Amino acid sequence: MKQIFLVLFLSFFFTSCYTTRGLASRITSQPVVLTKTLLTGLYENNIPDDPENSLWNDLCLHHSKKVHDPSEGNQVFLEYTDEKEIKVELYQNNQLLDSMILSGKPTDNYFVIRKGSHFFTLILITSTVSKKTILGNDANADLLLAQGISSNTMFLESDVGDEGETITATYMRLGDTRPN
Repeated sequence: MKQIFLVLFLSFFFTSCYTTRGLASRITSQPVVLTKTLLTGLYENNIPDDPENSLWNDLCLHHSKKVHDPSEGNQVFLEYTDEKEIKVELYQNNQLLDSMILSGKPTDNYFVIRKGSHFFTLILITSTVSKKTILGNDANADLLLAQGISSNTMFLESDVGDEGETITATYMRLGDTRPN
């Protein structure tokens, strides 16, 4: 019985998680070497001609209570504060609206955020949710973002539900300093 659960766990765990390399392969631009000074900067919150998405809300994947309407905030300041943390601030015309701290770690040329994943087993039912975001910069210092979100439910060894989504975006860099 323990062997069945071990096989089930291992097969399910390794098939439902996003890898940094897998997410990076979905980004069309090549990242430059990750440094604190390059990642720290002011970025646009919205992509022109895409009013439904925003950088702030993409980063709120890991803090769902911080989501704002995409029309709120026109700038996002990222500050790579230490080796395992990024401070994110949302601004509207130089007025601070909200802030949050994202924990992660540098891997390859990206800062990897993997908060919010969980694994749950109840007798014969297994459920996992995996959330992962990678952030980097391209040669123009614009922000590269890729996210993977997956949700799987299994009954014994059969998939009952399997959902997955990958999001990629490039947000233009507006400057190097925090708004006044």
